[in-house]
Amino acid sequence: MVKGFTEKERKVITQQLIAVGKQLFSELGVKKTSISQLTSAVGIAQGSFYQFFDSKEVLFFDILEMEEASIKASIMEMMENKPMTRQTFKEMLLYGMELIDQNPLIKRLFQGESFEHLVRKLPPERLEQHAQQDEWVLTPLINKWQENNRMVNRSTHAITASIRGFYTILLHKSEIGEEIYPEAVDLLAECIASGLIIEENADDPR
Repeated sequence: MVKGFTEKERKVITQQLIAVGKQLFSELGVKKTSISQLTSAVGIAQGSFYQFFDSKEVLFFDILEMEEASIKASIMEMMENKPMTRQTFKEMLLYGMELIDQNPLIKRLFQGESFEHLVRKLPPERLEQHAQQDEWVLTPLINKWQENNRMVNRSTHAITASIRGFYTILLHKSEIGEEIYPEAVDLLAECIASGLIIEENADDPR
């Protein structure tokens, strides 16, 4: 019989599972981390895990969204009070890539089969909700930049999809090649910035 937990115990165990999950997922990836490893580390029965999370993939995704929220906050802080130029936008994209590269959990997601495994296992509506959250975060900024004639007049959906697409280059690092990868990332960031940001006296008026 699965043990019941008090509300206080549930909060403590949830935080413990998040902390242990972050460590194990960063080291092993979501596919190779077992539920028994997670539950053993926090001292609960394996069957009790499902009182807290529907699956280990859902736990991973919850942690991933927390990590992404921290990265987004750092990017917004970096962008605060900076004039929007193509160079600034490029720096924003590259700074986000740097933060991802420093985050072992997110890096692990883009290694091996972790990304494809997660996409297969998570409910489609959860992935769609995640994409919408990115759009909700960026929409006020995009609207502001467009109102100030600093960004091209394209849909926020297309612009946020382009920004998300930039970071999927991490999935193709080995295909691109380790040596050329940094230059390719820099060039792609420059191309996106040039395509989205309007500058006065630019050679290509939009």
